[in-house]
Amino acid sequence: MVRAVFVFMVLVLVGCDDGSRADSRTLDVDDPEFRAGQTFHKQGETRKALESYLKVIDNRKGAAESHLEAGRMYLELQDPLPAIYHFNQYIRMKPTSEQSNIVRQMIKTAEKQFMQQLPGRPMEPDALGGTDLNARLRSLQLENEKLKRELADITRSQKGLTLPAKTTSEKTAEKPATTEDGKPARFRQYTVAKGDNLSSIARKTYGESNPARVSAIFNANRDKMTSVNSLPKIGTVILLPE
Repeated sequence: MVRAVFVFMVLVLVGCDDGSRADSRTLDVDDPEFRAGQTFHKQGETRKALESYLKVIDNRKGAAESHLEAGRMYLELQDPLPAIYHFNQYIRMKPTSEQSNIVRQMIKTAEKQFMQQLPGRPMEPDALGGTDLNARLRSLQLENEKLKRELADITRSQKGLTLPAKTTSEKTAEKPATTEDGKPARFRQYTVAKGDNLSSIARKTYGESNPARVSAIFNANRDKMTSVNSLPKIGTVILLPE
């Protein structure tokens, strides 16, 4: 359960803006989408209102009021983690505004709402002992960034690794095909190209195309094909009996 909560928090944090676009001089309240959000909210269309406020945030720098309204919408929708994020963005942009203290109280409300939503309610809101959920979220964000860096390092280190090419003996062991008289068959390799089918491959390879040639190619490549019409994708190497 704790692991599931952790993954959920990390997913939310990864998708969050770091606030580097903030510019308090931008008047987001004059944006038509902001006014649309207010209208939707008055009509009881909370989700549509949220979408409008998020559009303002995406399109403008320093959309403090839109962050505040988005936080309120998330709180109404019982989605406390993004609500906490948007409230914190407002506090960061307008720490001394008249509403800042009210917004801080709304953050506490969202924290309690989140704790009450945990499966089995392992911790009651009053049992937090003053634990700062925001500090936990920041810690998880830092841990997530560390994990992403480690994953990137591993990915870079693996880019230079290549699997050893299979030897002729290994290929033979993979394809223990025989001719009609029971003797081991010999093969040549062919790379499937755009527009190929077994008939065209037989014609290019043997100078003729007949059911016997098509059947021979199919039988040599049953591990890659389910029927004579199911040619592997372009770039696949198949074996052609000689």
